[in-house]
Amino acid sequence: MKKVLLASLLASVALTLLSCNALISNPQISQQTQALRGFALNRNTPQAGIEKLVDPARIEANLAALTGKNPIAANTSIPERGTVQGRALTRQYLSQTLESLGYKVEPHEYRRNGINITARLMADEPTDEYIVVGAHMDSVRNAGADDNASGSTAVLEAAAVLPQLKGRKVNILFAWFDEEELGLIGSGYLARSLKKQGMKITSVHTSDMLGWDADGDKTVEVARPDGILWDYYQMVNKTHGLNLPLDRTSTGQSDHVSFHDQGYASVCLSEEWTSNDSTPYYHQRGDLFPTINKEFLAAGTQLMIAVVGDLSLKIPPPPSIQMIPHDRFPSRPRQFHSSYEEALH
Repeated sequence: MKKVLLASLLASVALTLLSCNALISNPQISQQTQALRGFALNRNTPQAGIEKLVDPARIEANLAALTGKNPIAANTSIPERGTVQGRALTRQYLSQTLESLGYKVEPHEYRRNGINITARLMADEPTDEYIVVGAHMDSVRNAGADDNASGSTAVLEAAAVLPQLKGRKVNILFAWFDEEELGLIGSGYLARSLKKQGMKITSVHTSDMLGWDADGDKTVEVARPDGILWDYYQMVNKTHGLNLPLDRTSTGQSDHVSFHDQGYASVCLSEEWTSNDSTPYYHQRGDLFPTINKEFLAAGTQLMIAVVGDLSLKIPPPPSIQMIPHDRFPSRPRQFHSSYEEALH
């Protein structure tokens, strides 16, 4: 009996090894299966996703620096981000933070006193494809905690976390846009520049005002998601166990529009701007560090990082994509200004 059991066990092991070899070497395995298999073998699986490395303390520290609550150097703080000096200090902080993370900072100067900050995270496998992750760094001559230190902080956190995701197959360009409050100036210049360069951008993810949640429901607004992005966000939200309520809208007037207009699939994440669960301090002096819901900011940041991470691994989208026109969803306009001087209420 023992010999029979031993023979049966050896046969089972042999069959398993043969199956594994066939799975690895068989060229007929679908690309989707290969991608899913690679993701399962990666330590950053949906059950233990890369977004779990989001650090609330790091988010709070960056938010405090960008809003002037904490100094960025000895006797130096960012008082506001709507003057030439304030925006220069903001670029200084962003650049120093990125360099401390190991990035080479690439300023994008498009006109006098108009300078975007960018940095690249190259894929583990050589590719010419890029995902753009960005937010506007300017404010209306105030601390701009929600608008838009929250979004800028989310992108900084993505830049800190995503290098730890192994097996990336798509490059990532992180960007902080200047002069958004004057009419998407910085993102418009950058989007047109990347288009002129022929950069192959598969998707663009921006965040604008991601720090207010008065009703505590953690709903993230997903504004104008192009192509597969609405279905992809819903999929990742479930597979990574985040399970945040998502509200699709058609709201524009933020940096995602600059890239959409150049033909790139884009989306903007925010608090519930369209349904009015949004900061009452919009473009006011009261938009300060203490008003930010740090837990909500971290949750929205996790969602963005989980989605960008899966896209960088080329995890396939759901099999059935519903292409629904944006105009079937509600929208609410945002304000632009002819100058920073007239912007503050």
